[in-house]
Amino acid sequence: MPPTFVVAIPSPQTGKQSLTMQHALNTKPLPVITPPSHPHSDSLPLDITPKSRPRAISVPLSPSSSSATKNTTQCSSMTKLGKRCSRQVKLPSTHSHIDPIPVVYCHQHRDAMFHAQTGFYVRQKGMPDTFVEFSDYIPQYLQRDTQLALRVEMEKAASTSDVPGYIYTYEIRDPKRPGVIQLKVGRAVNLTKRLDQWGKQCGSKIPIVRGWWPGTVEDESDDDGTNGSLLTGNIKAGEPGPLCHRVERLVHIELADLVVHTPYLDSKFPKVDNSDTSPSTSGSPKKATMKPCLDCGTIHREIFAFPRPEKGRYKGREWELLVKPVIEKWGKFVSEYYA
Repeated sequence: MPPTFVVAIPSPQTGKQSLTMQHALNTKPLPVITPPSHPHSDSLPLDITPKSRPRAISVPLSPSSSSATKNTTQCSSMTKLGKRCSRQVKLPSTHSHIDPIPVVYCHQHRDAMFHAQTGFYVRQKGMPDTFVEFSDYIPQYLQRDTQLALRVEMEKAASTSDVPGYIYTYEIRDPKRPGVIQLKVGRAVNLTKRLDQWGKQCGSKIPIVRGWWPGTVEDESDDDGTNGSLLTGNIKAGEPGPLCHRVERLVHIELADLVVHTPYLDSKFPKVDNSDTSPSTSGSPKKATMKPCLDCGTIHREIFAFPRPEKGRYKGREWELLVKPVIEKWGKFVSEYYA
């Protein structure tokens, strides 16, 4: 510490003092402020640097989230002025299965879009112009909202981030629901690894592999019995198919319609035309309940619960005659025009 100096003002010994001098002599010296000592060498310095904000954490979708409880959305069409239509549209029942939500149109643009054109030209660099008819892939027994959503997905250009992979199907057996068959339809880059992950992620569910695209086991075995198996841990996946994200998206949109509106329960199926059915006259089909999984807490939108037909051609053959053909159809579409 440096020494402290106090300068004293000498008082005159004689003579009468002025009022100014008397005030100066009676003023006490100001106190000396001693600076704080430096911290010891083993003390930690005070960090006053502002802390950065914590990184956001992604959480599984819950039923209370806005995306899960949202009942309306803005019309996806453009007006003649080049602006997006401002009308709010009630979400179709089928769209609760699909994330992100497919396109939805108001009553005016819905009909206009449906009758505007019958197909599209495939956008693929270096390839000749190819026109694809919507009717070659989209059946008339699907609702008009579903058909429009499929049209938009079909016409999209291939994404550079899409990768080859597989579309697999599990059956989740539930003895408490004999009238329903639950089929989980998802995608995987590594089929064997994904099947193993599902078993560990949701341990209370007993999945039974029904098949996968592109390819599955043959009904008849080779001479040495090595043609493949549906047993988990013994599956030989084969070569992956192109653009598995695109294939899964198309498959999910169509399967959601089959689950919610169940056109296959009609005795005339597949010769059923629901394309002209409007939401106001079709009634309100029972909306599939999307509850969080008790094992992992997420909502499995890729699980489709099909009411089983009680009689007819499709009884007991829901996977083979309803789900498998949908997967193979969209896999073939993507392979032929976008691979």
